[in-house]
Amino acid sequence: MNIEIPDKLFTTFNDVTYHDEPHKYYVDGKELISVTTILHRYQEDFQEEYWSKVKAEEYVLSQREVLRAWEFINKKGTMKGSAIHDYAENLFLNKVFPYPKQLIYNEFGFDPVEEEYKITKELVNKFHNDVKEKLIPIRTEMIIYDKESLIGGMLDMLFYNVRKKQFQIWDWKTNKKFTEKQIDGNGDKTKNSHTIEGRNERLSGILSGIHDNDMEIYSLQLAMYKHIIEKNTGIKLGDSYIVWFSHNNDNYEIMKTKDRQFYVNMIMQDRIAELAA
Repeated sequence: MNIEIPDKLFTTFNDVTYHDEPHKYYVDGKELISVTTILHRYQEDFQEEYWSKVKAEEYVLSQREVLRAWEFINKKGTMKGSAIHDYAENLFLNKVFPYPKQLIYNEFGFDPVEEEYKITKELVNKFHNDVKEKLIPIRTEMIIYDKESLIGGMLDMLFYNVRKKQFQIWDWKTNKKFTEKQIDGNGDKTKNSHTIEGRNERLSGILSGIHDNDMEIYSLQLAMYKHIIEKNTGIKLGDSYIVWFSHNNDNYEIMKTKDRQFYVNMIMQDRIAELAA
C-alpha cells in the first residue's frame, strides 16, 4: 500500500527544544505553555486540604495518612502510565521496551507497579494486534507548537487510518477511572454520569459550557493538538481517539473524542490576546 505522507508532518515543528524533566518547551528562546497547563486554567484546583480532612474522617485516619496515601497512589499511577506509554510507543516501532524495575525500586524501595503494568501491557498488546493492519504509525511522541500563541504539546501517536484514508491523533490513557458526564434527551444525568470528586461540575470562564470530566478535558486536549497541526501545516486531520488501558478492565476501550473546535478557537484567541496585553 502506498501512502503519501506530507513532508510537513516531519519538518514543521523541528525547531522546538523539549526538556523532559521539567516538561517545558522552548522555541526561538521563548518558553511555551503546554496544552495541559492551558486547560488546567479552566479547572477548579483540587482542594487538597479540605478533602483530605473529609476523607480522614470518613476512613478514621489522620489527615497526614490520607495525604501520604494520595501521594503514593499518584506517584505509582504516574510511573505506571509513563512505563505503559513507553511500552506502547516502542511496540508500534517494533522495538523492545525494558521494564524500568530499578527506577521504580529506587523510587519506592519496592515495586508496587509491576503487577498492574503486566495486566495493562497485555491490553496494549491486544490493541496493537487488533489495529496493526488498519492503523499505520506515522509519528510517535510528536511534539507540536504554535508560535503565535506560544502553546506546545506532545501527542502520543499520529496514525494513518487505511480504511478512512485520513491522518488521526490517538492518545493513550491509563487512568484507574474514566469520568464522563452523559445527558439524556430530557437534560437529566444518566446512571453512567459522574464528574471528578472535589471539583465543580463545569469548567470556568469561556469554557463554562463544558462539564469538568475526563472525556471533556481529553477531547479539548486532542482538539488543540489537531488545531495546532492543521494551522501550522495546512494538513487536514481526521477524527481523534483515546484508548483507555486500565488494569481494572478486561479489555481496552476506544473512545472517539468530542468535537470541541469551537471552544479551542476561543482558547487560542484568549491566549493570543493575553500575550498582546
